Amino acid sequence: MKILYALLFPLLFLSQAYTQSPLNLQLFGQANRGDSRYSGCWTYVAPGGTEYALIGTFTGTAIYDISEANELRERGYVPGPSSNWREITVIGDYAYVTTEGSGNGSGMQVLDLRPLPDSIQLLSTFDSTFTRGHIIQRDIYTEAPYVYISGTSTTQGVHILDVSDPAQPVEVGLYNPGYYIHDCHVNGDLLFAAAFFEGKMDVIDISDKSQPTFLTDIPDINGNTHSSWLSEDRKFLFLASELDGTPGRIFNIEDLDNIFAVATYSANLQSLVHNPYVRGDFAFISHNTEGLRVVDIADPNIPVEVGAYDTFSGSSGGFRGLWSACPYLPSGKIIGGNREDGLYVWTFNDARAGRLCGQVLDAATDQPISNAIIIVEESGDTLRSDFEGRFCWGALPGSYTLRTSSATTVYTTDRRSINLMAGSFEDLIIRLDRIVATDPSPPQLSPRVYPNPASDRCELTGVVAKRGWSLHCRDLSGRLVQRIPAGADGQFRWSVADWERGVYLYQVVDREGRSRGGGKLLVK
Repeated sequence: MKILYALLFPLLFLSQAYTQSPLNLQLFGQANRGDSRYSGCWTYVAPGGTEYALIGTFTGTAIYDISEANELRERGYVPGPSSNWREITVIGDYAYVTTEGSGNGSGMQVLDLRPLPDSIQLLSTFDSTFTRGHIIQRDIYTEAPYVYISGTSTTQGVHILDVSDPAQPVEVGLYNPGYYIHDCHVNGDLLFAAAFFEGKMDVIDISDKSQPTFLTDIPDINGNTHSSWLSEDRKFLFLASELDGTPGRIFNIEDLDNIFAVATYSANLQSLVHNPYVRGDFAFISHNTEGLRVVDIADPNIPVEVGAYDTFSGSSGGFRGLWSACPYLPSGKIIGGNREDGLYVWTFNDARAGRLCGQVLDAATDQPISNAIIIVEESGDTLRSDFEGRFCWGALPGSYTLRTSSATTVYTTDRRSINLMAGSFEDLIIRLDRIVATDPSPPQLSPRVYPNPASDRCELTGVVAKRGWSLHCRDLSGRLVQRIPAGADGQFRWSVADWERGVYLYQVVDREGRSRGGGKLLVK
């Protein structure tokens, strides 16, 4: 399907500055049983209310009583095939475990949790339709007795198992598109299947689990499509790509025939957003080498980081640090599996962001000023206004100073203080006065892109550049997409084949940094 990108507000890249200092998250406890590798985790609440954390290790599955701070007690362990990848989910009093490990005992393990706090037991192993699977999921919003295993050894698709009888799971459905599905998210009658190498998220109707039906897909321009999670109102999907340098993206999916991206998020583009889980107005994100990040998505169009706890002391990037973080315990505790040193348990103080949306106008004419630069002095965040002069931003509560100036026309600079309150949404109008230039402005040219719309190679006509001139191409948020130097013949030629579809602004800039004209480019 064709994805339409929102033009009213720019796609936002909003995060707090990267820091190793904890932010609104407190470590409750940590446990390392000495295994060489850790991976997935999930939670269990016993009938009496005791909360437990299960974590996949290189050699099996361990479970901890996490009732007391700094006193995490291992209550059981079940060995399994050795593997760096082990994933867990829980329905009722049973845990279901998959791994990519081979050999004795391979298959989906069913663990009986009823003997806790004394032990846990291996009840059965399902291996009739696959023996290895990458990730297991369930619909956490219901107690429906189904588990979904992705990336299996036999089909690479998604196997749907009925676990009404945990001792004898029965496969009742299979989504098998003929390519590898890395992970899936299930909510009601919808299954979101991450087609890792295809660079897309398949949307599947599973109202009849015996016949999963393809509805549409969401192209992922980043590729390496890894995982996703819906907002609780089912209107927005948070999608993560397993590739350093790519942010997570949030899509509006209210109309499956008109899906469009509304925002992006990354705490540090040197690392990757690994697994998002949503609880209420927050997304809990395992960010690999950046640790646990909590993002306020009360307005998914303006995601704001409100919590952070780093679990990895090394350099950013690569497949190290936090694997996943599960936030669904009644107490509000969050558990995480850290690859190097095991189980982490945190508490979060439910900090909420404030947000504002503003418009930059010409003080004399009230006409919008596009591409205005808005700098938040305290954080260093830099925003740009869109075609209507609009911008949006969010942060933790506090006092901030906005410094606004024009990038292309000479205006005075506006500097003002604002106060953000938790959960607030502010509207702001900023009017800039023109400065009468004492020197003549440089003559404006009439550059034109050909072809326009473009999908591959294109060039600029109507201008012969002088030495030191360049062409600046930006997206609607003002982010510089590409800076193109003029060729030896004074012409600009470049490719947009790898650009995201949408509208871009281009501008010829002379060696003094002055604009010599520009326009709009549509990439199709």
